[in-house]
Amino acid sequence: MARVKEIMAREPVIVHVDHSLTEAATRMKEADVGALFVVDGDELVGVVTDRDLVIRGIAAGITPGSAPVIDTITRHVVFCHENSSLEDAAALMARQRIRRLAVVDDDRELVGVLSLGDLARSADVEPTALAAVLRAIGEPIAAAKLPAYEDPTGGRRRGSPPGSLHVYARRPSIRRNPLFET
Repeated sequence: MARVKEIMAREPVIVHVDHSLTEAATRMKEADVGALFVVDGDELVGVVTDRDLVIRGIAAGITPGSAPVIDTITRHVVFCHENSSLEDAAALMARQRIRRLAVVDDDRELVGVLSLGDLARSADVEPTALAAVLRAIGEPIAAAKLPAYEDPTGGRRRGSPPGSLHVYARRPSIRRNPLFET
């Protein structure tokens, strides 16, 4: 059975919460990626996608050069373990309706990113599993995810009662590594 670590991208691109939206967009362009992981110190606090920059940033009237990334991030970071099976990762993507998963190691440190494209290129993923992810992502939802400062759940799974535990007991962290610029 194929594992996530066999097909994931091993150099996730990160940005600090204080960097501007312009800096985030520049990093996305240079790395040819559609999402950046957002850190505050060594803690992974969110994710910002190209769509977030446009919808929550530019379309909302935020000035990209001066506004910090934290104004547009999604704090709900969905992740899987690097030893998870590809089928489990695809099922998680379908349940959470996302195109990218953060990948963590045994120490809960960010070691990679698994995208829908990675799954599509893999011969080890059943076409029916991939189709299920695409169907789930494509279904309309009642409400869009809120930016971090408007998110009343504080990153909890939608539908969980206030005061309940977060999806994760502790947020993933990042390794201090020259590949990860902050």
